[in-house]
Amino acid sequence: MSMQMPPTKTQYFPLAGGLDAESAQLTLKPGTVVGAMNYESSALEGYERIGGFERFDGRPRPSDADYKCFQAVDVFTGVAVGNTVTGVTSAATGRVIQVRSASQIVVTRVVGTFASGETLNVAGTPIGVIYGDASDIDGFDDNEFATLAAASYRADIGAVPGSGPIRGIGILGTVVYAWRDNAGVTACEMYKSSAAGWVLVPFYRELEFTAGSGTAPAEGATITKGAVSAVLKRISLESGTWAAGTAAGRFIIAAPSGGSFTAGAFTAGVTATASGSETLITMLPGGRMELSVYNFTGRAGAQRIYGADGVNRGFEFDGDVLVPIKTGMAVDKPVHCVAHKNHLFFSFDGSVQNSSIAEPFRWSAVTGAGEIAAGDVVTGFKVLPSDADGGALMVFSATRTWVLYGSSTADWKLSAFSDDVGAQRWSVQSLGRIIAFDTLGLATLEASQSFGNFSRLPLSARIQRLLRNRLAIASVVNRADQRMRLFFATGDSLSITPIATRDGVALSFMPINYGKTVWCTCEAVMDGDNRNFFGSDDGYVYESDRGRSFDGGEIFAYLKLAFNHIKSPMEKKRFRRADLESKSESAFRVLVQGEYSLGNPEIGLTDAAEVLRSANGAYYDVSSYDESFYDIPRNAISKVRLDGVGTDLSLSVISQASNELPHTLQSVSVVYTPRRLDR
Repeated sequence: MSMQMPPTKTQYFPLAGGLDAESAQLTLKPGTVVGAMNYESSALEGYERIGGFERFDGRPRPSDADYKCFQAVDVFTGVAVGNTVTGVTSAATGRVIQVRSASQIVVTRVVGTFASGETLNVAGTPIGVIYGDASDIDGFDDNEFATLAAASYRADIGAVPGSGPIRGIGILGTVVYAWRDNAGVTACEMYKSSAAGWVLVPFYRELEFTAGSGTAPAEGATITKGAVSAVLKRISLESGTWAAGTAAGRFIIAAPSGGSFTAGAFTAGVTATASGSETLITMLPGGRMELSVYNFTGRAGAQRIYGADGVNRGFEFDGDVLVPIKTGMAVDKPVHCVAHKNHLFFSFDGSVQNSSIAEPFRWSAVTGAGEIAAGDVVTGFKVLPSDADGGALMVFSATRTWVLYGSSTADWKLSAFSDDVGAQRWSVQSLGRIIAFDTLGLATLEASQSFGNFSRLPLSARIQRLLRNRLAIASVVNRADQRMRLFFATGDSLSITPIATRDGVALSFMPINYGKTVWCTCEAVMDGDNRNFFGSDDGYVYESDRGRSFDGGEIFAYLKLAFNHIKSPMEKKRFRRADLESKSESAFRVLVQGEYSLGNPEIGLTDAAEVLRSANGAYYDVSSYDESFYDIPRNAISKVRLDGVGTDLSLSVISQASNELPHTLQSVSVVYTPRRLDR
């Protein structure tokens, strides 16, 4: 009589839930993570290996680099990496990044269109004749060649000149601005991105005036006093009116000709009195920028950057002219900055101050400016949108939160929200709800159905061990991916993704590490594309979620899934196979390993299995459209053989590469055979 073997069974589960570093192992849902690095929860499905980042200065991005792999009619001779090849017929050029074989070369920086059948020259010497584009390129070849092309462009991109970390990053239109202390640490300088890299933004001069009357001069006009004249760049009107003859403030001017201004009445270009000599606008070193982009005029294209850094006056910048803002404070060094309800807000320790409505240069109570005492040191602002009167302003300290209602000093009302939820500086973001990191950990705050009331969602207990004694130094939101990242002084970071559940929305947390300290961040929509930047202590500005590497360096990522007992923690099973569902943007390679019975050392581990997915594609070129290499679909299932016996199974996935685009691990299907009870 033969013994009947138990039937083989299967279990499917999605990869979701994020990191849980606190709960008991046997209580965790399959697909939850108990250890991870550089995988992030996707708002749609699964765990996505983090995107790369690359240095930025306005020149062509490394991730946009393209390449061509040429097939010779016979062979290529006398060619080496770094050579520039020129088509004799087309005059097209390209730089060689790899000699793949005697009959194939790979080039990038292509200018023009090479012609099939033409001779290629290097420095005027023929090296061979092009047959066409190579047709034997698979996904892993594509990874290699794209990485070589990116490296060629990366070498062109420089750091922001100066010393120390990047102090701030701002964006107007398609131009990125960065602040960094100069080499001697005597001043903070401002640079803008360009096709030639970082270009210094010169600061103009400021000249105080009083008794302005008649008509205000136009920007671009020339104002004169005796033999001295200067082009007017901006008027900072701080009190009075031109009609009443009481206008006072500052003229922002270009370098004057004929010497320096002196006190007294102007003789041409404006009716006003100069208070003395002009002074060069400068910024002291050592600050940390907080920036807000806003349009106080209502005119299209009139957005400007407003900022504060804790060591200088606040300022306005329009892409050309930086105007320091005088608030009248004895120590005029605002720390935090936000534009809200057509007012500019600054914080000074426990004081919240706002400009006059629609006039960021006026800080007089007579014209609508105001001050509110918060009662604690302010650590940040965040505008909370609503469906009623255009939103409220949340004001944070390290341990408390307030909400400012109203539209002006006529009806401002600062209401206490919570005496036990606050925010560390630079940690507050809005992603459908306010997310803040306070002294106890992460808190989420969101509007209830009735405007004017807010609900506080619980702190995340599942990752409290990772958050103890952490100091946040930056945070950012990627709105395209619906994801927040929180950066700590220790150099590591936390990815936070809202995930839709049957009970509403939960937050999924995953640890990440760029291998660099993130000092400041900026996100904006540029030409319709959501883009994220960060500045580091090496003086570079980097664009995140771009490319295949950490600025040319390797991305190490791993996942360790929770031990899955398949609803029977006391029953042994023989685990035979795990099918891993994935989605990829390029070819990728991972190692998968099984561990059993809560890591019982007597059972050991399954040998690591290599999973290779050669991605989705075709190497395709318009000049030879019928020559392409087709591979596997973008979505695929990899069958990983297991051979272990235990009560439960944990899978570990390891990715280690500097040339792969992100991939997403979506689900696991386990094939197993039930055994006896574990005695």
